[in-house]
Amino acid sequence: MAKDKKASAGKKKQGKKSRKADGLLDDAAKSLKKFRKVTRHVGKLSPGQKLVGGIALVAAGLTYWAKKQAADEAATAALPGAQAAEAHLATLTETTPAPAPSLDWAAPEEAAAPARPRKPRKSK
Repeated sequence: MAKDKKASAGKKKQGKKSRKADGLLDDAAKSLKKFRKVTRHVGKLSPGQKLVGGIALVAAGLTYWAKKQAADEAATAALPGAQAAEAHLATLTETTPAPAPSLDWAAPEEAAAPARPRKPRKSK
């Protein structure tokens, strides 16, 4: 036991930050190894198997998306006044039509002051 204490006493302890960094790098290395392992197995599949697997992934993604949307809608509906808030937001984003121009075209011209004629430029 005395030898164990001396051997461990000579080693310095690592700080928390360096342990976290080592942990992150180790985790990244493990995930890359797993990814490579999976890609090797996918390469061994026939095109038909790859097609069926792709369709299954798309179906799973669409199912997840539909469930998430339903949960979001249920959460929105459960809030009091959520529908009123949605309606108010819709009115804020709507564009209002521009007012129709008046049919009296002569009125603005009469109100405008007559334009002064321009002075000719002096030539050198």
